[in-house]
Amino acid sequence: MKILVVSGNYPSLKNPSRGVFVYNLIQQFARLGHTVYIISPEGILPKNFFKNKKETDYGKELGTVYRPKFLSASQKFIFGFNTFRIGEWGQIKAVKRTVKRHKIEFDVVYAHFLKNAFVAVEALSEYNKPIYGAIGEYNMLKVRKAFYSSAYFSSVLEKINGFIAVSPQVKERLIEYGVKENKIIIKPNAVNSDIFYPRNKLEMRSKYDFPKDKILAIFVGRFVENKGPKVLLEATKNQKGLGLIFVGRGPQILEANNIIFKDSVPSEKVPELLSAADLFVLPTWNEGSCNAIVEAMACGLPIISSDIPEIRFQCDPSFSILVDPLDVKGIESAIDSIISNEHKRAEMSKHAMEYAKKFEIGDRALSILNFIQGKSEE
Repeated sequence: MKILVVSGNYPSLKNPSRGVFVYNLIQQFARLGHTVYIISPEGILPKNFFKNKKETDYGKELGTVYRPKFLSASQKFIFGFNTFRIGEWGQIKAVKRTVKRHKIEFDVVYAHFLKNAFVAVEALSEYNKPIYGAIGEYNMLKVRKAFYSSAYFSSVLEKINGFIAVSPQVKERLIEYGVKENKIIIKPNAVNSDIFYPRNKLEMRSKYDFPKDKILAIFVGRFVENKGPKVLLEATKNQKGLGLIFVGRGPQILEANNIIFKDSVPSEKVPELLSAADLFVLPTWNEGSCNAIVEAMACGLPIISSDIPEIRFQCDPSFSILVDPLDVKGIESAIDSIISNEHKRAEMSKHAMEYAKKFEIGDRALSILNFIQGKSEE
């Protein structure tokens, strides 16, 4: 099968941490014997549009990647019109132009995230090939709907042949917007166990010059309010002997004496940093299907995260403690219960690694492809 992937969030050497989970899934499509083309439009400011920039691939690429440029635009409402649509129009033109220029032949279209599915429908419907969309956080459906008229929004959803929802909550929201249940499959985000597995803890701490005599908790995510990094800082300010690793970046300024690491890193270093830690903490407000959590599980970390439906769908009490993400005392108590009991940490670690096998990326890729092939043959 020849699969055309449309994804505006596909990693490159310029943006190596963007959409790594998309890259990992697409590589699995190729490993399963399918020919894959990826179109990843790149938004460029007007002053840089005509500068020649070499297209760059990311990692070991098993597909063929095209990165056409388009003029980016902000998201502002002006007299009832959202300027986001200008950038969307540019992406549609970029996808059309790329398919025609490179004479790309394809059997199906796989668009990762709803915004890319809308671009794919407008750019590629003329080819009469089935289009499938992967949908992440359920609240993005509501956000995206605000950009369009109700009639247009519904008409585009109707033209999408199938949806890959990452959680039951996303499926329910799709049904609310009129998508038939038989057009939806639930497949949560997954992890590549060839990449995410426990390394030797002491070796990783030596590599990154981390203290060997501390319990280390790790946070992986954007430094923004709804991910909860500052809540974690507040919950750990009185915990002596605990070091914090923050992997990511964002507008929030994180400062505390117990922070031993704070930076964004290439994706291949994330499992090393996870392996250096003793537990994973993410007091997030909302998620679709959290990649960081399944990656931490695969590296054998006990999980402390949020008692919300999406996280409950991913986690099991044998290795996780789920709390109100705004309850500082609750988070502090959960951390205390793990760091004070070495036997409990070891048991939770063992259960986490075992449970992570349910989220193997090879199985996810195969299930999605079987769904696509089955729907396309109807």
